[in-house]
Amino acid sequence: MIKIVVCDDTLTEINKIDHLLAEFNANFLSIDYRVYSSSLELSQNSKIIESTDIFLLDIVMPDITGIDLGKLIRSKNKDASIIFLTTSKDYALDAYGIQALQYLVKPIIKEELYDAIQKGIVYANKKERYYSIQTRSDLIPVKVNDIKYIEYKEHFLHFYVNDKILISKFYRSAFEIAIHDLFEHEDFILAHRAYLINMRHVKKMDSTSFEMDNHHIVPISKSRLAFTRKTYMDFLLRG
Repeated sequence: MIKIVVCDDTLTEINKIDHLLAEFNANFLSIDYRVYSSSLELSQNSKIIESTDIFLLDIVMPDITGIDLGKLIRSKNKDASIIFLTTSKDYALDAYGIQALQYLVKPIIKEELYDAIQKGIVYANKKERYYSIQTRSDLIPVKVNDIKYIEYKEHFLHFYVNDKILISKFYRSAFEIAIHDLFEHEDFILAHRAYLINMRHVKKMDSTSFEMDNHHIVPISKSRLAFTRKTYMDFLLRG
C-alpha cells in the first residue's frame, strides 16, 4: 500500500486535498494517507517520515517551512517523493538539493495533483523494499519480495525467505499486530489465522490451500476462502 502524507497549515487547503485524495482512493487504487496541519508535529514523527512514500508539503508554514521540512525528510528517507505545494515556483531555488518530484501551484488543480501522485506511485513501486525481521539476537533486513510466507507458531514468526527459514523473537501480540507492515502490503494476504502469504510466490490455488513456489502447502481457512479467492484473482488481474 502506498503511504502519503500531506502537511499544510491552511484549513481550506487541507480540506480540499483531503477530499481529492479520498476521491483518488475510491476511483483509482488503495492508498493510505495522513494529513498534518503542523510541520513541527510531522518533523517529530520519525517513524512516519521513514515509512512514507509520497509527501505533499506546503512551502510557507510557521515553525518549520516546507523547504526545511523537505530537507529533514530527505535526510531520513532518501527515496521518498516530495511534492511541494506553493503559491509561486520562485521557491524552487531554495529547495535545491531536495530533488522534489514536482511543484504544484495553488489553488491545487485535481488533474495536476493526480498526475503528480501517479508519478510518485510509479517511483515507489520501482523501489526495492526491505523488511526487518527481529530475531532473538539480530535485526535482519530482507527484501519484501523474497518473503514467500510467514507462519505464526507458538508466539514466534517463521519467515520463509527464499530457501531459508528465519525465526523471530517471541511475540505476545496478535499475529496481525506483529506483522502490521506486511499485513497491509498489497501483495500479502492472510489466508489463515496463522499464515500470511506473498501472492507473488503462489504456484497454484485450490479450494483448501495455496501451493507455494517452494512446493510448501499453506492452508486456507474456510471462513476466509471467499475473500482469499477474490483477493488472489484481483492480484492476478492486476499483475
